[in-house]
Amino acid sequence: MSLTDTQIYDLAKRMDVPLVFCNFKDRLKKMKLKFNKSYIINMEDEFDKDGERNEGSHYTCFQANQYPNGKREYLYFDSFGAEPPKEVCDFLGGIPAHNEKDIQSLMSGACGWFCLAFLHYINVGQGRTGDLYTDANDFIDLFDDLNKENNHMKNEFILKHFFQAKDPALRKPISIGGDVINADTITQPIK
Repeated sequence: MSLTDTQIYDLAKRMDVPLVFCNFKDRLKKMKLKFNKSYIINMEDEFDKDGERNEGSHYTCFQANQYPNGKREYLYFDSFGAEPPKEVCDFLGGIPAHNEKDIQSLMSGACGWFCLAFLHYINVGQGRTGDLYTDANDFIDLFDDLNKENNHMKNEFILKHFFQAKDPALRKPISIGGDVINADTITQPIK
């Protein structure tokens, strides 16, 4: 099941993800970069070449951090392992570090779920080191590379664990990739 931007904002809030943007990639040019914040972008532009509003296609995300010593780090995540689009590079002033591992099946609409899980993991996830790149690699290493393995169900099984409530009384049914799961709060990802 694909998520809407409203659902993404709601889940991000419940997951303590510092999300400040969830919109079409061409809308970034109207934004001012905020550090230590998360961004989720839809890979389509808001309008097609005929001026018709697009419905959206695929979500990706990035994080921009600035540390007390002034050091800045930029990290882009695409569950298909693709490079960042020009709009993201322009917004960040260069090509950010990014993953190359394909962890999402082309038949799955779970891209928004992958983005939320990734952003949760690098920002507030249990077991994170606090180093942006190490934490990103640790998250990505949880999943099989679908360019080498053909077990997308394993990846979706792992993804679901980011959205299960510890207390069964709090669980509400949601769907990821067509499978209904229970979700409300986050548990520690399985390794």
